[in-house]
Amino acid sequence: MDQPASHQRQFVPDTSRKFRAFAGLAFCLLFPSCGVIQKYFGNVGLLIYLVAATALLWFAYRYVCELLLSRLSERQAQLLSAVTFLALIVVFALVFPRANVHVAGRGSDADDALNQAASELLHGRYPYYVQTYLQNAIANFPGAILLAAPFVLLGTSAYQNLFWFGVFFFAVSRLTQSFGRGLVIVWTLLILSPVVMNYVVTGGDDLANSIYVLVFMLLTVKWASADAPAWKRVLAALLLGIGLSSRANFLLVMPQLFAALTIKAGWRAALRYLMVAGAAFTAVTVPFWIHDPAGFTPLHAQAHKVAEFQAILPFAGPVVPALGGCIALVLAWRNLKLRRETWLRDCAIVQAFLVICVTTLTAIQTGTLSLTSTSYGVFFLFFGVLAFGPKMFAPAPGAKSARGGSASY
Repeated sequence: MDQPASHQRQFVPDTSRKFRAFAGLAFCLLFPSCGVIQKYFGNVGLLIYLVAATALLWFAYRYVCELLLSRLSERQAQLLSAVTFLALIVVFALVFPRANVHVAGRGSDADDALNQAASELLHGRYPYYVQTYLQNAIANFPGAILLAAPFVLLGTSAYQNLFWFGVFFFAVSRLTQSFGRGLVIVWTLLILSPVVMNYVVTGGDDLANSIYVLVFMLLTVKWASADAPAWKRVLAALLLGIGLSSRANFLLVMPQLFAALTIKAGWRAALRYLMVAGAAFTAVTVPFWIHDPAGFTPLHAQAHKVAEFQAILPFAGPVVPALGGCIALVLAWRNLKLRRETWLRDCAIVQAFLVICVTTLTAIQTGTLSLTSTSYGVFFLFFGVLAFGPKMFAPAPGAKSARGGSASY
């Protein structure tokens, strides 16, 4: 009689963990795409998408994934991955030229902003004096321009989305110790989160931006806590500092990184690597500001956005980022106190809070249920997928991973 009770005590926590992972993954996958779906299919289409995508995700998790993975070898998964990314490249080659038409209301000028800024920089000129075809100033901080420059030399900054999405697949595969599980998660992204393809075919840099910040954070945590050479640890922190010089919202998740590094390597190491990242951020950003404070348009873009929020709701401008910072600090402190390694989930929570606030303020400003700002959810999408995806698609206890060992997350 004791045996069934024991099994029940083990089953309930596992079921609860899986359900929380499912809810978290569903939100991170679906919310960022709400604006894209609403734009093309209206509110009715949005409702159908939310219901159908949630049901499809549950069906795939409950019945399809383990069956597929049990029959899929690592070699086959690698071949399917190559086919998947080849198809993604073909779609990009066919659609991007049609979407990149430089007409207001169609496509995006985000890739043009980086193309122009990087071109100016490569020619030795100040990158913040140019404007896009929509007369928008360059809003990206210098790190984003530097990281986009190699792709601009190849033709366009839009290529970086394909590159960094491939890097994300590799990161997921390493985290789950299986190319098969990495492929399932990437397929889930492409099928259920259309905002990903929207960024790919329009060339917007938000997708690449969110991935490279995430990857540099992962490398910093991994190499700081492992028996890695000192140059690797410093390199990861330097890359992170450059990546952070892209958009200010990513600075708010530094408490999560500090907590993760403290748990892994101790507070002295955590402080040391954050200082290295901060030094890189400063070295990349400050010279451009010193050159022409009045012409440093990223700060003006931030101030303009704050002023817009102030006009919608008093104190919204400073209060929203301040609350986001408080949430980040509370979550980091709780992780340090409990010695929990949930920093990826907490990064997603902090970024999601900011996006929800922006979406709410936009709806108030327009007086309609406008969800255009949900596409900024790509900033937490990949953090959330890495936080919840491996847990949701984890094999049963005692099961072997596709590489022959016990799966570890």
